[in-house]
Amino acid sequence: MAVLALALACGACTATSGQTTGSVAASPAAPSGRAATVAFESIDGPPESVYSRMVQSLTAEAEARQVAVVSRTTPAHYRVRVYTATVVYPKKSVIHWVWDVYDADQRRVFRLSGEEPVTGAGSNTWAAADEPVIRRMSSSGMDRLAGFLATPRPTPAPSAPGSAPGTPPPGDSGLTVAAYDAPSP
Repeated sequence: MAVLALALACGACTATSGQTTGSVAASPAAPSGRAATVAFESIDGPPESVYSRMVQSLTAEAEARQVAVVSRTTPAHYRVRVYTATVVYPKKSVIHWVWDVYDADQRRVFRLSGEEPVTGAGSNTWAAADEPVIRRMSSSGMDRLAGFLATPRPTPAPSAPGSAPGTPPPGDSGLTVAAYDAPSP
């Protein structure tokens, strides 16, 4: 799925983690009958080296599960934002991750999250994010996303390109849902 790689490469950087939890909105919209399309808006958190490997891993996991990923500039039934953060505890380091899934009306309809412990990280948790860690994060997230997509729901209309979640609707208080912070060099 070169499209996933392109879609994620164009997005902002983020990270995810292993142990997962999730919630579904009261009335989520997912297609029944035909495959829902998914666009990854952003991946926030990891440094470029981890981000690139994560895009490759997500691409492989999406292909394995036949998840229809399209470019973020293309209309899609769902838009996903991935957020990651590292935490160093006294005797362990953890990468926490969250995937927010939005429908075409920019409503969050599903959230999944988890954490992935890493070993030998010291104060630089990202340095310990090896291939198995990245694969577990990608696999867990994509498994849960594929399960959500496989649940029958009414078919939503694809969202327009560029109508990213986080853009306040007219008359909204202007509350920012998400922001991009460029990684430091």
